Amino acid sequence: MSRTRRNRFHPQGGALGPILLILVALAISGLVFFLFTKKKIDAEREAAMAQEAAAQDAANAPATQGTTAQAPGTGPQGTAGQPTAAPAPTPAPVLGFARPVDVAEQLSRSLMIGDLPSAAKIIAGGDPSQEAGAMAALSKIKELGFKPAQPDLIQTIGQVGPAVRLAIPLVRASSGGQEQIRLQIDVQKDPDMGWKVSTVRLPKELQQVMAAVEVTQPAPAAPTINPQGGAPLPPKTTPAKPLFILEARPDAIAFASEFVEHLLKLDYDAVNRLVDGERVPPMKVAGLCIVFEDGKYKLAGRKPLVATVATENTSWIIAKVQSDLLKEETEFGLELEKNGDGWRVIGLNLSKLLADNARSSTAAGVPYTPLVQNPKGGESIALYYEYDSDILHPRAQAQLRVIASILKSSPTKKIKIGGHTDALGGDAYNLSLSKKRADAVKQFFLDEGVPVAQIDTIGFGKANPLSPNVKNDGTDNPEGRSRNRRAEILLDF
Repeated sequence: MSRTRRNRFHPQGGALGPILLILVALAISGLVFFLFTKKKIDAEREAAMAQEAAAQDAANAPATQGTTAQAPGTGPQGTAGQPTAAPAPTPAPVLGFARPVDVAEQLSRSLMIGDLPSAAKIIAGGDPSQEAGAMAALSKIKELGFKPAQPDLIQTIGQVGPAVRLAIPLVRASSGGQEQIRLQIDVQKDPDMGWKVSTVRLPKELQQVMAAVEVTQPAPAAPTINPQGGAPLPPKTTPAKPLFILEARPDAIAFASEFVEHLLKLDYDAVNRLVDGERVPPMKVAGLCIVFEDGKYKLAGRKPLVATVATENTSWIIAKVQSDLLKEETEFGLELEKNGDGWRVIGLNLSKLLADNARSSTAAGVPYTPLVQNPKGGESIALYYEYDSDILHPRAQAQLRVIASILKSSPTKKIKIGGHTDALGGDAYNLSLSKKRADAVKQFFLDEGVPVAQIDTIGFGKANPLSPNVKNDGTDNPEGRSRNRRAEILLDF
C-alpha cells in the first residue's frame, strides 16, 4: 500500500524541478538587469549634478560685459594656445514697463538710492538726446534737497487722452518731511517698449530746474542756403515736444485731483473755495461732502480721474470712487471752467453717486440718500427717522456735523429746517411730531455751537411727501412712508 501511494504521487513531485529552474533563471536575469540599470541611472544622476553645479558656478561668477574671464597667467590665446571665442555682445537694457505705475515706482526707487543715471534713462524713455536734460533736472532736484517719499505713496491721478498722469511725492529733507510737493509725470504706451514717460510736469517750487534743463538743449540748426539768393532760409526742423513743463498753476486733471483730495478729507471750506458758488448750489456741495463722510469713499485704484472732454477753457472730469464700507464702486462728474490762471468747478453731476449710495445704504440697513429734490423746487439735505420717533439716527448726526462746521465757519449763513411725517396718524399729531423732528435738528446744532440766530424751524406734518404713502392699488407703501419720515435742511446762503 505504501509503495502504491508513493508511485501515485511521484509524477507530481518530479514536475517541481523544471518550475524551480525557471524561477531561479528569472531571479538571476532580474538581478543582472537591476545591477546594470542602477549603474546607468547613477551615472546619469552624477552627470546631471555636475552640470547643475557648473551652471551655479557660472551664475555666481563676477559678470563681465564684452570680455571673457581668464585664469591667472593665461593670455588671449588661453592655456592651450588656442584662440578663445569672443563672447556675444550684451544687448543694452530695454526700458519697458507693463503698467503705468511701474514707471513711476522704478523712477522713485532709482531716485531714493541716488541712481540718477538710471532715473534719467527712465525719464528720457529711450531717447538718448533727452538724457542730458533729464540728468541735469534730477541733479538740480537733488541739489534743492528734494527726494521721493516711499514708492507706495505714488498716486495715479487719472487719464488725459492717451496719457496716464501719475504723481510722485517729493519731500525736502531739511524740513523734516514737512515740505512736500508732487512731481507729476505723464506716461504713454509705446507699441515697441511698453509704457514710458512723455512729459514731466514740475511744480512752481522746482522752477530752477527748468533753467538747468535749458542749458542742455542742443544748439539750433544752422540756416540753409537760399537757392534763389538773398537771406538764408530758416532751418527746416520741427521743434520737439518739451519733455519738462513748468506748471505754476495746475491743469484741469490736477485741479480735479486737488478738489477730490479736499473732498476725501471732508474739508468743506477748501472744497467750496474751488467751486463757483453762483452756478453750483451750496446744498449740492454739502450733500457731496455728506455722502463721502457716510460711505467712507476713496479714489478708485485704476484711473480714478478721466478727462472726457478737454479744451483750453473747459473740461469734463469723471471721478471714480469706491467704498469698502458699502462694497461698491461708483462715480460722479465735474464740469470745470478756466478762471483766470486757474480753474473752478461750475457743475456737479451726482446722479450715479447718489443712486448707488442710496441702493447700497438701503441694503446695509441705513436710511436713504441725504440730497433730495425738494417738492417746492431746489435741493435740500434730508435726514430720516424711525416710525413715530423724533430721535436722530447716528447717520443723521454725522451729516449734521458736516453742516454745523459750515455754519460755524460762516456766521452770516442761515438754515431752514422743515420736519415731515408719513400719512399714518391724525393731522394734529403729525404736525406736532414734524415740529419735534425739526427741533431735534435745531438742538443738535445748538449743542455743536451754532448760534441760534442762524436757525429757523417749521413743521409740515404729512403735507409734503417725497414718495407716495400708498401704492397704486391703494395698499400701504412702507418704503414710501419711510422716505417721508424726515427733516429737510435748506441752506439759505
